Amino acid sequence: MMITHKLAKTLLAVSLSFGAVLAAAPVPAAYAAEVAAVKIDTAAQAIDRANALHLIPAAAKADAKLVDGIWEITFRGEKSFPRTTNPYLAGFIKLQAKDGKVTEYAASLQSDYVVEYPSDPNDESTFKFTVEEVRDIASKFVEQQNWTLDVQWMDDPYPISDYIAGREFHTARMHIIRYDRSHNGIRDGSNGGYVTVDRVTGDVRAYSVYWKEQTYSPNSAQNAAGLITLNEAANRFYSAVDPFLKWQAIYDPEQPRLIYALHPQYLMTYDGKFPKEYQWENPTIPEKIKPAYSSVLAKKRLLSMYDLNLEYVGGKLAYKLRLKPEINFFQEGLQPSIDANTGAWLDFLNHPLEKPLPDAGEWLEQAAPFVKVGYAAAFLWDNELLRLENEPFIQNAYTLVPFRELLTKLGAKIGWDPVARKVTASKDGTTIVLTVDSDTAIINGETKKLEAPARIKNGRTYVPARLVLETFGADVGWNDESRLVIVKTADNMPNPSADELKKHRFQAQLNWENKALK
Repeated sequence: MMITHKLAKTLLAVSLSFGAVLAAAPVPAAYAAEVAAVKIDTAAQAIDRANALHLIPAAAKADAKLVDGIWEITFRGEKSFPRTTNPYLAGFIKLQAKDGKVTEYAASLQSDYVVEYPSDPNDESTFKFTVEEVRDIASKFVEQQNWTLDVQWMDDPYPISDYIAGREFHTARMHIIRYDRSHNGIRDGSNGGYVTVDRVTGDVRAYSVYWKEQTYSPNSAQNAAGLITLNEAANRFYSAVDPFLKWQAIYDPEQPRLIYALHPQYLMTYDGKFPKEYQWENPTIPEKIKPAYSSVLAKKRLLSMYDLNLEYVGGKLAYKLRLKPEINFFQEGLQPSIDANTGAWLDFLNHPLEKPLPDAGEWLEQAAPFVKVGYAAAFLWDNELLRLENEPFIQNAYTLVPFRELLTKLGAKIGWDPVARKVTASKDGTTIVLTVDSDTAIINGETKKLEAPARIKNGRTYVPARLVLETFGADVGWNDESRLVIVKTADNMPNPSADELKKHRFQAQLNWENKALK
């Protein structure tokens, strides 16, 4: 999609982050001609100028006043929320009187989400539009607005707080496409917007946009003298950032919980410094307490929640740690934490979070000190690290794995005879039977000799992974350096690269260390 002065020609792309660099296309010269300088003397001229730039919606009424050389134009639609004077449609424009230049713009259309839907708004079976179709609808909608702004945009995948989501009446049905400003391919999160699309009807239910004239320093990453690499930034952040202990008791003041936490924001200048405005100071607690859970492990797990990006912050180029898109948090400063004694991942009310922590980013894997592999084996399943509740172990050079976890992942029908101590698994006309401590297996009625029989360990039944997986058609490999069992269930799947193996080894070690402390 070509970039133009129109907001709708949005740049849907990843941010300049660890391992993913994007250079945005320039705003064309045609923009300058459309916004040629013109002196504005009256309110009527100011409104005419805003209309010529397509900044006032057709259905809105506008007023203007001059304040310190700036024409401030406000507009609003006629329709208001029930029992209030708050309009559905509203916004403002600021123009310089001397030349008619736009210095700030905001517009929003809110919708009355508090309605009786004919179906559950979170029931995806009722949706008629895919996320990609919603993106297209959002882009076309904004293109129709024809706003004239000197701007580029990029996709904003990062989370908003649960508080804001609740205030905006978010549901799965009302899908929101968000954008951030982009300057020479680098994210500026201070400007942006969103479009909300109904996935049942395809209608645009709400939108918002905010833009403000900004001077960027330096103007691009290429012009940034002394710019350190993302690897260097990763190393400096890892050395400088440490979790701190605090008592958390928002939900129940009588039952405070000792947690490891991080600050709401971590920033570093593009040349690797922590100036005063970017610095943070860890608080202390008066009690002398030695938590049961390792602070080193808590640090790595908490930092797993973050991406490392090069962004503009207040017009200044900086490295920034950002919560990953999959992280939910209530509001700024109330992101998830880790119980300092149990290692549990908690929300701000001290409730355990059911989903696992996200995998560590490449920046963290690169920056954290190397740790010798402590786990016996881990499983890479179709190039994704398999999280097992119970650890595999090695016997006679063969990997044994909990049969129920492995065979459930494989999609096999499983059975267990506690009297005979037999495991049975069936899938697609193939059946395998293994008996605990027996050196034979029965596959479709035929007996096969085993080098490593099924075992019971800590009350769990373990079976030889390679035999079972290959019986059901999976391709099984082994990487000795990373101690990874590499399982492929799809045809023509490439082997993991050296960098991918390193990443998975780091995450497998992190998972193992966490379980070893429990």
